[in-house]
Amino acid sequence: MVVDYAQMTVSTAADDLYRLVDYEKTPAGTAMARYLNLDRMRAALARAGDPHLGLRCVHIAGTKGKGSTAAMLAAILRAAGRRVGLFTSPHLVDFRERIRIDDTLIPAETMAALVAEMQPIIEAMRATPDGPPTFFEAIALIAFRWFARERPDLVVLETGMGGRLDATNVVAPLAAGLATIALDHTVELGDTLAAIAGEKAGIIKPGRPAVSAPQAPEAAAVIARAAAEVGSPLIRVGEEIVIEPSTVPSPAGQRFTVIGRRGRYADLVCPLLGAHQQINAAVAIGLAECLADQGEPITPAAIRAGVGAVVWPGRFHLLSERPLLLLDGAHDPASIAALLAALDRHLPNRRRRFIVGFGRDKDWETMLRQLAPHAAELILTASGNPRAVSPDALAAAAIPLGIRLSIFADLPQALDDTLAYAGADDLLCVTGSLYVVGEALRWWGERVTG
Repeated sequence: MVVDYAQMTVSTAADDLYRLVDYEKTPAGTAMARYLNLDRMRAALARAGDPHLGLRCVHIAGTKGKGSTAAMLAAILRAAGRRVGLFTSPHLVDFRERIRIDDTLIPAETMAALVAEMQPIIEAMRATPDGPPTFFEAIALIAFRWFARERPDLVVLETGMGGRLDATNVVAPLAAGLATIALDHTVELGDTLAAIAGEKAGIIKPGRPAVSAPQAPEAAAVIARAAAEVGSPLIRVGEEIVIEPSTVPSPAGQRFTVIGRRGRYADLVCPLLGAHQQINAAVAIGLAECLADQGEPITPAAIRAGVGAVVWPGRFHLLSERPLLLLDGAHDPASIAALLAALDRHLPNRRRRFIVGFGRDKDWETMLRQLAPHAAELILTASGNPRAVSPDALAAAAIPLGIRLSIFADLPQALDDTLAYAGADDLLCVTGSLYVVGEALRWWGERVTG
């Protein structure tokens, strides 16, 4: 296919990038040895003038909660008056969600221009032993180039998969954050918590502080050892940072207190619900304190305002009230457990209908078993991602669970039909995959705009 890069739009730019190897959509285990390394990313950056070297970054890894943590930290920094770049993945609706400064997505024309500028680099690298950048590496390169041009005060980077060999792990961050680590991407990262923690801890840099969420003992030991080996001060939620839950209700979200190294942040109100989001907030606050240690003007008022203003769609995200339509991108057993705990705490006594779709590389059979005892019905469907488990395969696994099942070939049909018969007081929860959640958000946007 011949592409006219001078006439490229954001849509054609996205299409062009999707032709690269994409581990968000490629079945796990495909040519891993070739693609999981940093040599290719460093080579691409060098050809682009190493735009990452001048950036002041915070780097965040983890299995679950790293995106929420990144969003909270970015909100705190904005409340402190800083101009903040944010790089996250995957996107839910708009491809440009991955790269933003403050509340502004990378402009469409800028994205298209940067993809066009990158084509000579991609073509030149096709002839090298490592080959061209992967999809994620190309997106990271675009982000680095845009941030280098726009010069935000700080950049918050979320890793894609892992940490040690992730395309973002080319920076020298001011601090590193580790969200909760669980079993996920086991083909690529290892099949034990210790192995996965070793990969995630690869973002910890010599002499730079690291803040960790509470971890299972085997993961915590690996993180502590990795920090000690490079002389990184390790700050742990549950030890150096303490969370005090509150029983005082708040219509704006959940209320809690965090006691950090630099102060006590009492009665914080966070619009993201669930005890796991309190942990994510504590990690973000710990990282903000690390930046304050290094001279950033971050006050308790900024921390309070940032936690209260955070927006992170698709995570315990309420779309409508009658019936309650909730989106949550839980995609592993630990995330499903957190979702169920949040539902019990914040939305008890509702008849629950779970609209679910999973990726083949996830432990989806366990997640079905987790959801079944809490569901009046499981509505089985699939996203358009090639990694998605087929609804028929889901049904075969769910039939022995002895629960009411409905099967739909695609998510829009599942949502349309379920809304038609659900009771006004029912809870409809879309979960199992961020791709399913993204499609639900797109469906909702089309429904609202007509």
